[in-house]
Amino acid sequence: MADTQTDVIDEVLGLKPGSALMALREKREKIKHLTQTSYKAALLPKEPRNFSYALRAALAARMAALWNTQELVSHYQALLDSHGGADAVRPVADKSFDGGDDARLRAILAHVDLVTRQPRAATRENIDKLYVVGLDDRDIVTLAGIIAYVNYQILVVAGLRMLRDH
Repeated sequence: MADTQTDVIDEVLGLKPGSALMALREKREKIKHLTQTSYKAALLPKEPRNFSYALRAALAARMAALWNTQELVSHYQALLDSHGGADAVRPVADKSFDGGDDARLRAILAHVDLVTRQPRAATRENIDKLYVVGLDDRDIVTLAGIIAYVNYQILVVAGLRMLRDH
């Protein structure tokens, strides 16, 4: 399992103590801490319920791939590899995989892709499709939390990468 003490954003960007960008992040220590706490809540909750740790990591890798954020794709692939059952959900991480014959997975992936690529296009109808395939309110809230956190993290990494590289 991933080291939950290490700040994921610092790790994927290769930030070193004493660097200008690390100093900038430390100025917002509370936000940095809350971002890492949100990572743990979204990807590594105490009870994963209907979204296994492996599925959460695969969905996160997929969203990172949709954004072409290779640092996070690599991180989430490693997280996926650290969980049992990874082989069964590995195709989910591939942004071209549509869910195959599994209607539940097809609906989840369609929703993840829509909210990641075109969040304004998501409607109540899209949520209803999740209910039709058996997700309940708690599942939908869980999925929304994973989608929201990972997309937030991707944008933070992109912004910090831009500052680091320019």
